[in-house]
Amino acid sequence: MIYIKRLKYKLKWGAIIGSLVNVGLLGFSIQIFFMILYRINGLGSLMASFWNYDEETGYYFIINNIYNNGQGIKLLWLALIIDIVVLIFSLLWLCKKNTKRKLLIIEHSSLQKMNFTFDEKELGDYADKRLLINQYKTLNNIEMSTEEKVSLAITEIENKIPKILNYVDKGYQIGYAGIANIPVTFMLGYELGDENKKLYFHKRRDNPTDDNFHLLKDEPRQLTFKSHVTQNDLTKSGKILLLIQLTQPIKEADLQGVLEDNDYIIKYEIPQTINYDVVDSSRQINDYTNRILSDIAEIQKNTNIIQIKICVAASGAFIFALGTKFSKTQNKDTVIFHYQNDTYPWGINVTKKIPQCT
Repeated sequence: MIYIKRLKYKLKWGAIIGSLVNVGLLGFSIQIFFMILYRINGLGSLMASFWNYDEETGYYFIINNIYNNGQGIKLLWLALIIDIVVLIFSLLWLCKKNTKRKLLIIEHSSLQKMNFTFDEKELGDYADKRLLINQYKTLNNIEMSTEEKVSLAITEIENKIPKILNYVDKGYQIGYAGIANIPVTFMLGYELGDENKKLYFHKRRDNPTDDNFHLLKDEPRQLTFKSHVTQNDLTKSGKILLLIQLTQPIKEADLQGVLEDNDYIIKYEIPQTINYDVVDSSRQINDYTNRILSDIAEIQKNTNIIQIKICVAASGAFIFALGTKFSKTQNKDTVIFHYQNDTYPWGINVTKKIPQCT
């Protein structure tokens, strides 16, 4: 395999040599197979003319001498059986080396113009296709009102879902790589659900020379994911307010327009650890998102809870995964908000698929 990394080339010599040896052995086995059949029964005359069998030299010379031996026929049948076994194992090896899991990578952007690149070694086990969802022009269109932009962004997500699910029907696993507005990222995950296992890609911020999205591995992390709860008055109508601060702090002053009088507030964080790369494994994402959904499941059993509101500062992979965990049938009406200039000016009600402006 040849892969490109920052205009430098590297050859995987072990894989190349292994493939060449196997292909050579496969070709040799096929040739011997037809030579033996031709010598025993005269079958495969087309191959005989193609390979130009020579009774004086080469492999056919040896096969011909074996045939002329007293036990020649039996020896050739034995050699044919051995050759078939070698042929089958060579074919199985080639199939195993070249059979890869089908993967559809969603390349999602809206905050800026993006060029998506990946580490080809990490994709070595996959036969991948790419699906681009570029919402940069939509959400940065100065000629449209906020409500119009968000409505159009919702429609764009809805229009992509059937195409993605069509790939799922064809056996593709879904992977997500993106840097996009939080509400549209969450909605995309919400619409796809968690029925099929997803792969997550993350672009690290701690290495300025590395511009690739990297596949997050299923590895444990020794970080404590804590929650702080402010309960509401159960006798009055109220909402759950989820505050998830992983990449940036969420300050109370930022919540004007989102925070209401009788909110049941749950704030999640990794104490004393806030940075863009704090969540860097798929197991970590699944553990944290499962914890959040478990907490919500208990609280929304209270009859006074009418809605779930979400303000989150996290990586695109985490937000997408969180969206997949929310259920259209089990969770209350859910709204997720977009952060901009110390406020949360708009969001998306993913349950009703409508804009929510504050």
